[in-house]
Amino acid sequence: MAFQRLTNRKATSLTPQVVTIVVDDSGSMTNSVIDVADGANKPKSSIVTSGVQDIVITIQAGNQGASNSRFFLNIAKFGDSAIPLVEAGRPESVSLSDLTFAGDSGGTEMAAALVWAAKATQKALAECRKIPNYSEEGSPNPLVLFCSDGENTGPDVAVPAQALRSISFAGGRVDVVAAGVGMNQKDFAVMEKIASKPELSVNVDPSQLSEFLAEVGATLQKGEAPEKLVGKF
Repeated sequence: MAFQRLTNRKATSLTPQVVTIVVDDSGSMTNSVIDVADGANKPKSSIVTSGVQDIVITIQAGNQGASNSRFFLNIAKFGDSAIPLVEAGRPESVSLSDLTFAGDSGGTEMAAALVWAAKATQKALAECRKIPNYSEEGSPNPLVLFCSDGENTGPDVAVPAQALRSISFAGGRVDVVAAGVGMNQKDFAVMEKIASKPELSVNVDPSQLSEFLAEVGATLQKGEAPEKLVGKF
C-alpha cells in the first residue's frame, strides 16, 4: 500500500503532535470481510477496533519517558452523530477498552463528524500551546484520519471539510487522510472532498484495512531526548 510518511518532524515534549481519528460506526461496518493480516473472516468494525487500538498502543509506547506529552489524541466514532471517545487526551489516559466500534451508531452523517474533528483538533492544539517553550513551528502537522465505508447520508461535507483543513497551525497545515473502506466509486468522491491533498484520499480494500491502519501508525515519529531540543527551533 506504500502509505508515505507525512512529515520528518519528530513528536517530542516541546513539539507534540495532535492525532485525530474519526471512524464510521454505521450499520454497514458490521459486514464481514477476510482480513489478510491473519486470513480470518471478521466484521469491518472489528478490524477497525484492532487497528485503532494498535495505533494508540504505538503512541503510548512512543510517549514513554517524555517530560511532557509527545502526542495529544482525539478519537470519535460517528453514525447519526459524532460520538466522542477521547478529546485532547494524553496517551497514558486513554483506555483501550473504550475504543470499540460495533457498527451500531446509525447512519453516515459525515458533516457532523467533520465539525467535531475540527473542534477537537483546535482543543488539542490549545493544550499544546499551554506548554512552556512549545515550538509550534517545529511540531509535526496535526494528523486527522477519517474512515468510512459508505455513502454520506447527511449534508454536503464541503464547508466542514474546508474548516478542518483550514485550521491555523504555525508549523504548516492539518494533514487530513480520508480512507474509504471498499467504497463504491460514486460514493468515494466525498472522501476526495475531505482529504487535504488528492493523494491522501485512499479507497482501501477492506481485506487490507488492518495493514493500512498499521501503515498510518508507522508515520508517527517520536523524537529522542526532548530536553535537548530547547531553543533548537
